[in-house]
Amino acid sequence: MDNEKDYLYIDSSKDSHQTKFKVSKTPRIEYLINEGNYSEALSLIDKNLKKNDDKYSYFKAVIYDRQKEYEKSIEFFNKIPNQTGEIKLLKANTLYKWAKITFFPALEYEKALALTDNALEILPENEDPCEFYFLKAEILEALNELVESKKAYLMAYKEFDKLDEFEKQVEYIENTDDTLINISGGYYYNFTPINGQIVDLIREPENEHDSDAIAVYLDKEKIGYVANSEYTLMEKVKSASKLKNIISDNTKAEILFVYLDEYTIAKVL
Repeated sequence: MDNEKDYLYIDSSKDSHQTKFKVSKTPRIEYLINEGNYSEALSLIDKNLKKNDDKYSYFKAVIYDRQKEYEKSIEFFNKIPNQTGEIKLLKANTLYKWAKITFFPALEYEKALALTDNALEILPENEDPCEFYFLKAEILEALNELVESKKAYLMAYKEFDKLDEFEKQVEYIENTDDTLINISGGYYYNFTPINGQIVDLIREPENEHDSDAIAVYLDKEKIGYVANSEYTLMEKVKSASKLKNIISDNTKAEILFVYLDEYTIAKVL
């Protein structure tokens, strides 16, 4: 039997058989929300719905989301006992919008990242996560977490084969005992690296710009230098200064891959 408290009674002078009829309260609340009349909707919710009612928390969560009060919205989404796929999707989208404004203009990068990760964690599997990963990638880039940012960008663009390849590169660089270098300056020599190319490393002690310079040649043509400045170096690779005393005049290196779209990584042979 229906609970009478779940209905509103509306006067009807047009009906000759009755002077009033009952309608469900929630369509009225939904109507007010859809019309943007949030204050009246909140008043009606507080007046007619119990705080332990799922609809009470749901409607408040939706209203606060539309008012861009995302923290309050999440508070009420979390109070809904039955976390259906629909609720999780709505909550994930609220977290995404909260993360966006926390990232910019607030510039609270760590908090924005946590909110984005939370959104991705609860986003239903059948929903497209691309926008979430794209935001995560931008936040990580702002935090200078370039490896994780690259992974997130590849997830955002659904380039899963490239992601697998990149993760193998990361694992290799972090765990190898090989002596690695970065070949810089290829752009100036119109050089496009190809995996597997064998290059020659030639010391240039008379170089007027850097006495530690080591030039890189391919088929007797200069194609760059072993990186030796903070702008061209990265972790896990040796600088020209550290390499010059441990190589001979006929040392070669093998180009392995371009890392993070910037570093031409080669292994000293």
